[in-house]
Amino acid sequence: MDSLDTQVLDAARRWAVAGHRFALVTVARTWGSAPRPPGAWMALRDDGLVQGSVSGGCLEDDLIARMAAGELAGETPQVVRYGVTAEEARRFGLPCGGTVELVIEPAPAAAQLEALATRIAAGQLALRTVDLATGITTVATGSRGDAMAWDGQRLVTVHGPAWRLLLIGAGQVSRFLAPMA
Repeated sequence: MDSLDTQVLDAARRWAVAGHRFALVTVARTWGSAPRPPGAWMALRDDGLVQGSVSGGCLEDDLIARMAAGELAGETPQVVRYGVTAEEARRFGLPCGGTVELVIEPAPAAAQLEALATRIAAGQLALRTVDLATGITTVATGSRGDAMAWDGQRLVTVHGPAWRLLLIGAGQVSRFLAPMA
């Protein structure tokens, strides 16, 4: 989990405590060229405040407008696709005609966000699962072999410490390995 992801989680937790309505938006899948990879997420508050990014700016304005219009209200997560047609990709500024599929959680559970934050703060890997059919979100212990998964009904994201590389010494191997890392 990079620092941007931690910032999204922290903002969502603060907003939940303050009583703001907000949505979590996660990139579930991309086709073609896409500005952000699957797993990227953002928190979007009811007054248009945004933390994080799902497109580097291409789609955020439309999501803010949808939030203001009440389209992202309710309790059940939903899927939204951008860039399905070439005209739509141009309209939203998606590069090279790419397509982005987003999972939008209009009412994320504060308890689940706290559970996720607690695991991350303890240095643990966590799996966050969103079931679109039931609207239920769970947080479970993750392991190094876990990866993000999306089957169209269930989104699983991995959060927590990322792999790191520690090089010791300034020998020939380190000299060539460091630029690759």
